[in-house]
Amino acid sequence: MNNTLGVIINRLSVGFLFAVVYQIVVASATYLLSIPLSGNISDLFLGIKKADSEGFLLISWWIISTIIITLISLIIVKHKNYFSVYKNEKNIDIPSKISFLTVIVIGSIISFMFFLMDSAIGIFVPSNSAADVQAIYESALDGNFIPFYFSVLFSLLTGFIIVGVAAKTSKVSKITSDFGVNNFSYLSKFLTKKKSNRITMTDTIGFRPGALIHIGEKKVEHIRIDLFEYDEKNVTEIQNATIEACLESKHKLNVTWINIIGIHDPKIIEKFGNAFGVHSLHQSNIMNTELRPSIDIHENYIFLMLKMPHFNEQSGKIDLEQISFVISKYHLLTFQEIEADFFDQIRKRLRENIGKIRTLQTDYLGYVLLDAIIDSYFLVLEKISDISENLEDELMTNPSTNTLHTLQFLKRQMILLRKSVWPAREVLDNLQRSSTSLIYDETKTYLRDVYNHAVQVIDTTEGLRDVVGSLLDTYLSSVSNKMNEVMKTLTVIASIFIPITFIASIYGTNFEYIPELKWYGSYFVMIAGMGVTVLIMLIWFKKKKWVFTK
Repeated sequence: MNNTLGVIINRLSVGFLFAVVYQIVVASATYLLSIPLSGNISDLFLGIKKADSEGFLLISWWIISTIIITLISLIIVKHKNYFSVYKNEKNIDIPSKISFLTVIVIGSIISFMFFLMDSAIGIFVPSNSAADVQAIYESALDGNFIPFYFSVLFSLLTGFIIVGVAAKTSKVSKITSDFGVNNFSYLSKFLTKKKSNRITMTDTIGFRPGALIHIGEKKVEHIRIDLFEYDEKNVTEIQNATIEACLESKHKLNVTWINIIGIHDPKIIEKFGNAFGVHSLHQSNIMNTELRPSIDIHENYIFLMLKMPHFNEQSGKIDLEQISFVISKYHLLTFQEIEADFFDQIRKRLRENIGKIRTLQTDYLGYVLLDAIIDSYFLVLEKISDISENLEDELMTNPSTNTLHTLQFLKRQMILLRKSVWPAREVLDNLQRSSTSLIYDETKTYLRDVYNHAVQVIDTTEGLRDVVGSLLDTYLSSVSNKMNEVMKTLTVIASIFIPITFIASIYGTNFEYIPELKWYGSYFVMIAGMGVTVLIMLIWFKKKKWVFTK
């Protein structure tokens, strides 16, 4: 079977099946609502025009019908191979999950195209003609096959509309992916939100030094405390530990790791700070997430802050979490903003006594935690490297404005990483060079290794910054070359038409014999010719990716 004929048969079968199913739906709705319905967007127009209870029913029906249209269309197109004669046509890629807004958009497009098709066919078909199945059958028995021909044409066009729109479901789904059902609640909260509750550094101007004010975004609702107590032979782990249980460990001589998740409650920070002799300024710094990484070595403890990066797979954004350390002889306190971290392997080593982590003191535990934080930068940099490689391929094929936006976004992310990892190197350098008795010489050897990792992270970050910068230059060069190619082609086309236009401008087609002047439809043919010419040029420009590109 010829491919074109097979496609037409497929579209005809799709259109007939849809017409039968949807006519049943429209007839049922007409019977239930006692309102004549057309089954397309004209129901919405009529409902807006009436603006009464019947108009409200028409508007509600149109919204419901768009959903029904989408569901029927997608189901028929997705499974058309089960009832179509021609089997060689390629399947249409329809996503398994689409958002509510995607359904509305797809149904609205189909409904509007049905309205246009009805209006076009109405030009040739008398307004009072019966178009149902019984009328078509009776007319055919009487020898009048015109209603049947129009029903076949209508079904064929219906099939092309449904399959054509359904084929664009993936693209519509991508456009509306950020506006699913779950996002409407977020959108309503965003619209009703008058002022952000986020406190910044400017809001603390004039406060006393050491005031416990949470600066930044509150990322967890409830604060959670995890407790590890261990020595060479025994280990005790308590999840969701109470403050009292943690404070009891203060007088024990084994190593204690207290991990506080959530830094927005000043009472909890103050309790731990006062119990373990942490200076009030350091307590205040724990709650300030806008500070750069730093270190301060006291006689009884070491206080340091670092940033831990997290790569958000959905947005492609890097989120920096501040982690504060208070390292004393037998106790290590860590303060995190969120629960997610890279410490699971360390907890496993503590539970299963892997390596020598349980034979050494808190300085070694602090080292392995710092090492995990620095190593987390490699994971984020690997993600950014993958994105930059994909962008490089896109720049070589078809750069778009989205490519430029992604490049600018990556550039900001690299600046964010650089601002967090450079101070971290200074912190690690000061820590491994310090003369405090809280850090043993054996641990300083390991700290030098972490310092080397931080230097490697900086080198990789600088290298990726250079790559992103070069990609931006490549984008500008590629866009400029593409524009030159477009201008060259358009110049050739314009040059071809210049002599023709010159000749036409001299004579102005003022000839005595022009046959088209006496033809009744010459004006409409001219307008149609102009429209077809413009359409062909737009299609060609689109194929060349000169217009309608993102």
